[in-house]
Amino acid sequence: MIASVLVMPVAVVTAAPDASVTIVQQAFTVVGDSSWRVVVDLGGAVGENLNIDVVSHRRTNTRSELDAAIGGRLPGELDRLRFPVAKLARNSAGRVVVSVPTVANESGDADLLVGTTGIYPVTIELRNGETLLGSATTFIHHVQADDDLAASADGALQIASIASLADVPALGPDGTTTPSKDFAEQLTNLTDAFTDTTAGAFVALQGDQVAAAGTGSFEALRKQAKQHTMVAAPFIALDPSAAATAGLGELFAAQLRAGEDTVAAAVGVTPDRGVMVIDDKLTAGGAVLLRDVGVRGAVLTPRAADASGLRGQLDSALTYRAIAADGSALVIQGIDAGYAAVLDDTTRPALPRAVAVAAGLVLQREALLSAGKDLSLVAVALGTNDGRPADADVMQQLERYVETSNFLELQGAPRPAATETTSDVVDLPVSSNADLVAAKTLYDKLTPRVNSTMSMLRDDDPRREIWPALLTTLLSSRADDALRSRTADKVRSATKTVLGSLSLPTTSRFTLSSRKSELRLQVRNAGDTPLRAIVRFRSAKLKFSQPRQVIEVPAGASSEVMVEVEARSNGSFPVTVQLLTPRGDVPLGDEATITANVSALAGLGQVVTVTFLLVLLTWWAHNWRTKRRRAIESAAKGEHPSRLVGRSH
Repeated sequence: MIASVLVMPVAVVTAAPDASVTIVQQAFTVVGDSSWRVVVDLGGAVGENLNIDVVSHRRTNTRSELDAAIGGRLPGELDRLRFPVAKLARNSAGRVVVSVPTVANESGDADLLVGTTGIYPVTIELRNGETLLGSATTFIHHVQADDDLAASADGALQIASIASLADVPALGPDGTTTPSKDFAEQLTNLTDAFTDTTAGAFVALQGDQVAAAGTGSFEALRKQAKQHTMVAAPFIALDPSAAATAGLGELFAAQLRAGEDTVAAAVGVTPDRGVMVIDDKLTAGGAVLLRDVGVRGAVLTPRAADASGLRGQLDSALTYRAIAADGSALVIQGIDAGYAAVLDDTTRPALPRAVAVAAGLVLQREALLSAGKDLSLVAVALGTNDGRPADADVMQQLERYVETSNFLELQGAPRPAATETTSDVVDLPVSSNADLVAAKTLYDKLTPRVNSTMSMLRDDDPRREIWPALLTTLLSSRADDALRSRTADKVRSATKTVLGSLSLPTTSRFTLSSRKSELRLQVRNAGDTPLRAIVRFRSAKLKFSQPRQVIEVPAGASSEVMVEVEARSNGSFPVTVQLLTPRGDVPLGDEATITANVSALAGLGQVVTVTFLLVLLTWWAHNWRTKRRRAIESAAKGEHPSRLVGRSH
C-alpha cells in the first residue's frame, strides 16, 4: 500500500461566533459493546436547550477514505445519540464529560451503533434545540472482542519513530560557536516524547550542534539511551550525493567520523553507521559514497523521497533495493508522507493529529495483512517531513492510544531499513547533484589563502582550528547562499588583517666597512597576536649567509633580523627584502629596497699597482743580471764587449 497524504481539517467547525466544540480528551480503542468516553470543551456556549449529539458514520476502510473523512467528506450516517448538556457531568476545568454506550449490532435509544471492527468517524455536534452551533469530528477504533484476541495472534504493526536533529552550522561566520535554539527545542521534543515509556526512536544528531550545546544538555537523552538507536550523522549537515558530485568523499568520511566521536562523548553510546537518515536528494552516485563509508541502508524523509523522484513509490512499512552507480545495492525505506503531513501541521491541536495517525496506522495494518505481509518483519517509518522530532504532545498522545491497542506497537530501539522486506527495486537518479559545486569552488579558492595565513600563526592559536572549520561550513546542506557569502567575507577579512599586519622599513641605507659584515633590519607587527614570516634577501652584489629566515614578531612590537653578508664588489646597489608566509610563499606586501654602500674593497687598486711595480722591478733586475753575466763571460774569452751588443738582439 502506498502512503497517502493526510491533511488535517479544522478541528472545530463553528456555526455561531459565540459557540465552538473542541475535543480535549477521548479514548481511541473501544472494545466490544462498551462505553466510549470523550471530554468536550463547548467554548462557553450557553442556552436553555443545549444538546450534544454524538453521530457515528459508516466505517472507513482505506487511508484514502480516511483522508476524505478528515477533509470533511464524511461517509453516511450510521446512528445518532443525544445528550442534554444540563445533565452531563463536568470535570474540574468545566468541560463536559460524555460516556457514549456503543453496540455493534442493533442500537436502542440509549446506545450508539458503530458496527463491526474498524475505524469509524464520529461527529460531536452542539445544538441549541435543533439549531447547529458547532461540531468537531474525530475517529475511534471499534474492535469486537474476538477480533481483539485475534490481533494478538496476527501481531501488532510495529512503528519505528524517526528523529533526525539538525540545523544550520553551529559555527557562525564571525567564528563564534552558538548553540541553536531550534536544535535545543528538537532535543526537548525528543526526550519529552519518550518519557515514562519503553518506546524509543531512531535518532541522528548533528555533531557540531551537539558540541555547541555541551554534554550537560544531553543528560535526559543519556537516561533514555537504551530506548533509542543512535545512528551516525556527519559533524555538520552534509549531503552525500552532492558531496559525491563535488569530489568530497574524503571530507564526508572525515565529517562522519567526527560526528560519531562527538555524539559518543555526549550521549555515551557509539552511533551505528549501518543505516543513515537522508534528508536530501539521493542519487546513484551518492549511494556509492554511502556504501564506501560503510552505510548499508538509508531512511529517506518525505522531502528526500520527493527530491529523489520517489514520491508515491515507497510504502513506509517496507524496504526496497536501490541500485548504486557501481551496481551495488542500498536498502532504503521512506518515512510515511501522510503521517508526516499530520505531524507537521502545528496549526492543529495535538489530540486530533494523534487520532488521525493512529487511525491511519490501523488501516495500514489491515492493508499489509491483506497483502500477505508478515507483521513481524515490517515496521512503519514514522516521522516528519524533514526528519526532525515530532511534537512531544502529539507523540505522547499517540503513545497512549498505542498502549491501549493490540493492533499497534511503538518500537523501542527501532532499526528501520535494516533488512530487505521486498524484492522490489527502485531507481535512483543517475544525474549528479550539483548543489555543492558552487560552494566547493568557493571552498577551493579560499583554502590556499587560509592555509598560507595559518602558517603565520602560533601552533596554539585558535584560528588554526576555526578557519578550516569555517571553510567546511560552506559545504553544509543547511547553509544557504546568503550564509555562505557572509562566511566567505569574514574569512577574507580575517585573513587580510593577518596578512597585512607585518611591515618592513620603507627606505633604508647601510654601509659595509669590511668584506664581511652584518645587515640588521626591523620587522614591525601591528597585529594583536605574535606572527611568523619568512624574510627573504636578494642582491646581485652581496652574498647572504641565510637568504631566507623564519622570524616570529611579538604582537604590537618589532623584531630585528640579522644576516651575515659578504661583499663581492664596491659601490652602491639595491638589496631587495620581501616578507613571505611560511607556507605557500605568499608575499606580505611589496618588496622593500635597501641601498647598500660597499667600501670594504677601496684599497684594491693600490694593491694591484704596487704588485705590478714589484713584478716589473723584479723583471728589470733579472734582465740586468743576465746581461752582466754574459758580458763577464765574453771578456773571459777575449771578445770585445761592443760585439756582444748586437748579439744580444
